[in-house]
Amino acid sequence: MMWSKYRTLIIGLCIVLVVGIVSWQLGGLIPTLGSVTMAIILGIIVGNVLSDNRSMANGAVFAEKKLLPVAIVLLGIELQLVTLAELGPTAMIVILVSMGTALFMSIQLGRLLGFSQKFSVLMGAGNAVCGSSAVAATSLAIDADEADIGISISIVNLLGTIGIFLIPAIIRLLDFQNLSGGLLTGGTLQAVGQVVAAGFSVNDEVGNIATVVKMGRILMLGPVIVLIGMWIQSQGADNKTKRGRVRIPRFIIGFFIMSVIASLNILPPDVLAFLKTGGKFLLVIAMAGIGMRIQLRALFQSGVRSLMFGGMVSATQIVVTIIMITLLVPVA
Repeated sequence: MMWSKYRTLIIGLCIVLVVGIVSWQLGGLIPTLGSVTMAIILGIIVGNVLSDNRSMANGAVFAEKKLLPVAIVLLGIELQLVTLAELGPTAMIVILVSMGTALFMSIQLGRLLGFSQKFSVLMGAGNAVCGSSAVAATSLAIDADEADIGISISIVNLLGTIGIFLIPAIIRLLDFQNLSGGLLTGGTLQAVGQVVAAGFSVNDEVGNIATVVKMGRILMLGPVIVLIGMWIQSQGADNKTKRGRVRIPRFIIGFFIMSVIASLNILPPDVLAFLKTGGKFLLVIAMAGIGMRIQLRALFQSGVRSLMFGGMVSATQIVVTIIMITLLVPVA
């Protein structure tokens, strides 16, 4: 009986692993889409084809519940705390206002449009902090549904891809100088790759500033998730979250510990590089598992409305960030 249980789990994990490896390779070939989004897409396809496969379901659940927390912990290695020292007060104000705008507008618009509180928070976190990673980490803290996770990640990545071309066009249209262009790019686009692509398409200075600003946003991932978890718990969102003592998720504690370890250079660079790559790979595997548990009917039911919702949040974030930059950054 015990062997049968582990046998189905191993088979399921093998299926998830294959989907993850294929997604990893395809993500390298299509960088604007990325491995995480590919994992969600391929996972949905495989999951709906093998919807009656018990082994696949067991493997997908294990990837989501067990591998995702480990991936989030290892992602902390990417966050060098010294980045905070490189950000001046203007950049910090822009970052905080941009993030606050995305979260606030997502929650308010989501309520007006009839979306669940948890889905609205996922969309807000993805736009506010760092795209897929923020959605994944937030989903653990608030116990979000797989369909909401998949839709959020897909839309946030789509909007970020559009932003790669849109943000440089806005920078040129408004005749922003390097500092303003870097603040707008790093303060609004969702994923690091999107920020790098958009920033360096303007010029190297904008790209460098945008990357530092983006790192500052990512450093806020831990505090943002803790605050979201506290707020959701106090609200009793969707009648699933019990009120009571607020606990900081263990994966967030691990996330901060790994960030400190990386910042202090305790481990050799090769080891850090290996762990960083391992964290990204585990994230792709976990997203493949989440994708495999999503039914296409759920996507079709809310796809267009969700895209409009995400677009409104992203547009508001960009407009508010432009206003803040105009007010705070002196014209050269």
